Amino acid sequence: MAGYWPVLKAREGEFKALGRLRDHEVSRIHPLFEVCPSDGGPTKSGLKFVRKVREAAPSGLTLGVDTTHVRVNDDGRPLIREIAEDLAQWGIPIAPVIRLHDSDEQLSACGEAARLHNGTAIIRLGSPTADPDPVADTPRISRALSVTKISPDRCHLVVDMGEVASERDVSRAEQVIRNVLDSLDNQPWASIVVASGAMPPAITSLPRNEATPLTRWDWKLWRRLTDRGPDFGDYAIAHPAMQPSGARGPLPSLRYTASDNWWIYRWARYETGGNDSFYDLCQALTSSDHWPVEDSDFSWGDSELARCARRQPGPGGATQWRAWGTSHHLAHVMGELASPPAS
Repeated sequence: MAGYWPVLKAREGEFKALGRLRDHEVSRIHPLFEVCPSDGGPTKSGLKFVRKVREAAPSGLTLGVDTTHVRVNDDGRPLIREIAEDLAQWGIPIAPVIRLHDSDEQLSACGEAARLHNGTAIIRLGSPTADPDPVADTPRISRALSVTKISPDRCHLVVDMGEVASERDVSRAEQVIRNVLDSLDNQPWASIVVASGAMPPAITSLPRNEATPLTRWDWKLWRRLTDRGPDFGDYAIAHPAMQPSGARGPLPSLRYTASDNWWIYRWARYETGGNDSFYDLCQALTSSDHWPVEDSDFSWGDSELARCARRQPGPGGATQWRAWGTSHHLAHVMGELASPPAS
């Protein structure tokens, strides 16, 4: 069975979903968190991340930690080292994420962070501006392994294609990934993961008061590569790029994962204001074909959505909607990977 590697933004909704994983799910999921910038500066970002991990991480779960967006703290030291030191004191294991353009100082810090925990790391290929490239990446991987002093068998290799938003994107990404695997899967990696994301950066242009399907191109891409046996990675229900905080008071909305699509629900507010129309949204969801029939306990998120469909208070806000949608998504994908459809 393929493993699941969701790439998650280190925000409140995602942590709420993480904290509600069921015991049997913990061994089947490998979350990779991207530390988010904070208005209070990088040191505050690191402290906030550590606090949220302590509050939410289930026992026995190793978190991938990517500090690409916040590399150093206020005094210029690599943030990954301080996060690793803090979480080691609490017995919460992490695997630092290595990027091939990292400086020697950053790579050394990743090596130290790995040795403070279980000695593993994650090498993440690709960037927002460049696809993975086996010709250029091979010497960079050798350099990263040398500086970090970590062997390939202690590294998980994530081939990250970023956004895939069409059939054309999927076809192009498939060929890139196959080229990478042809060149790099002869090393004894701990695992190889294919990651991409297909959620658009915003859903504000979609219709109100109806469910709109969006294709899960990231899932379709991975399905084309099952002959090579990689693990599956996605960006859950978020766009791959680090997005600025959304507008205050967005319309009641939900991103709900089904077999081939996400169903996007956006509901207009009542004239009286507030989020009570989210109850109507949930009633529409629970009467749809993509609701898990007679199984509102499918995930913590689904149980909360079923509660809202019964109009039991409260309807929540943007953070809760993201948390409930993420919770459902994680459970849904783990179910798909446990019993994937026939090719």
